[in-house]
Amino acid sequence: MIDLFSACSDIFSAENVQKGLSLLKGKLGTTVASSKISFIDDPFIDKASAYRAFDDEGVACRYKRVVDKGVLTTYFHNLKTALTEGVETTGNAYKSSYSSSISIAPTNFYIENGDTAVNQMLHMMNTGIMITEIEGLHAGLNTVSGDFSLSARGFYIRNGQKEHPVEQITVSGNYLKLLKDVAVVGNDFKYGMPGGGGYKGAPSLLIQNLSIAGE
Repeated sequence: MIDLFSACSDIFSAENVQKGLSLLKGKLGTTVASSKISFIDDPFIDKASAYRAFDDEGVACRYKRVVDKGVLTTYFHNLKTALTEGVETTGNAYKSSYSSSISIAPTNFYIENGDTAVNQMLHMMNTGIMITEIEGLHAGLNTVSGDFSLSARGFYIRNGQKEHPVEQITVSGNYLKLLKDVAVVGNDFKYGMPGGGGYKGAPSLLIQNLSIAGE
């Protein structure tokens, strides 16, 4: 889930929205995910290496519930995109180096942790697939439409227990539909590797419907 969440984090950039390169264009203030889901950008997490008080334009950073119980509340802005929209910048201006141009990036961006253990989630699933790894994000994910088709592996779950590993399967769907189909949020939150200006993290999610092909 961290890999997919991280790959889709650019859809929250106001620059991409304004260029028509985000599936969230025109969706501000609307429901884009299950009410069980909240996306948070928190630059003040002490234990995270992406801790920062100011962005790369000198604007004070702030805690943001980007998606609050399923509702998209804001995009990530720098001064330029904020001026275009007539809003305040969110303090997400980012430069990858001294000589690079200003872009937009989150700091510590994550899906808020839930309260359900993974073993409980498997019992709630009863029969299904537990996906532990996905591949092909660069070629198999369209962040404008949200459609994806990815190679995956994991475990076949029967009666709430891991029965056997599965490989060479293909997982396909739409990112927003996946978020709306979240039934349960796990309590096993962790961060992935840093990239694109910050850290991204997520817990496990139990998805009601997802297309899976393969044996």
